[in-house]
Amino acid sequence: MSIVPSNFDDVSSKGHTAFAQNLFNGIASSYDRWAQILALFQYLRWRKFIVSKMTLQPDDTVLDAATGTAGVALEIARRYGCRVIGLDVTPLMLEAGRKEIEKYNMNGRIQLVQGTAEQMDFPDETFDAVVSAYLLRYVKDPGATIGELSRVLKHGGQLVSLEFGLSPTRWIHALWLAYMRTILPVLTIPAPGGWHETGCFLGPSISSFCKSYPISRLEEIWGEHGFPTVKIKYLLGGVAMAMWGKKT
Repeated sequence: MSIVPSNFDDVSSKGHTAFAQNLFNGIASSYDRWAQILALFQYLRWRKFIVSKMTLQPDDTVLDAATGTAGVALEIARRYGCRVIGLDVTPLMLEAGRKEIEKYNMNGRIQLVQGTAEQMDFPDETFDAVVSAYLLRYVKDPGATIGELSRVLKHGGQLVSLEFGLSPTRWIHALWLAYMRTILPVLTIPAPGGWHETGCFLGPSISSFCKSYPISRLEEIWGEHGFPTVKIKYLLGGVAMAMWGKKT
């Protein structure tokens, strides 16, 4: 089990891919349960929301980048009956995802592969839709990663994204920062595996990402990569944000 610091020194020294692998390998076995608790029981609700914004047919093929334990992939397969390829860098998260897929008898619809969303082996315009949840904070270049997601998406296909954010409402912003930086590290002390280290990391990670990539900058990046119109939904007052659009 790796020890994850509350700052970004380890990200720079190990590289983003190795850092993400170390981080999530330590929490993979209990990820879904604790993610739901620590996200104030909004985790499943947010996941269902982004899937509901997709327009898919049973013969479509979808890429779920940063699939983790395959929660989004399972939601898509159940809702639309289409094929899903789940991509993730973390072996133990993929192992947990395969167990969930077997549990729900979805082996024929969902395939999980190990890899990074920053540089994928898929040909151009492979997928009818691409979705990612909590991906961009764990890559070296979020803009280039969005470009790579666009590259493998067919023209007319949807890109859907879910990320943590910072609320534009001042009092919600203040409460969220207090929760992430003070309460969350305490709540994760009794959690198994690497959850306490993760709890110490999340607050600074989210703040740093939102400072470097405010929503206006993300909209610009999407536009640069073929999405002139992007819809945005702030969730729980803005502590998370969903974005979706069609590739022209």
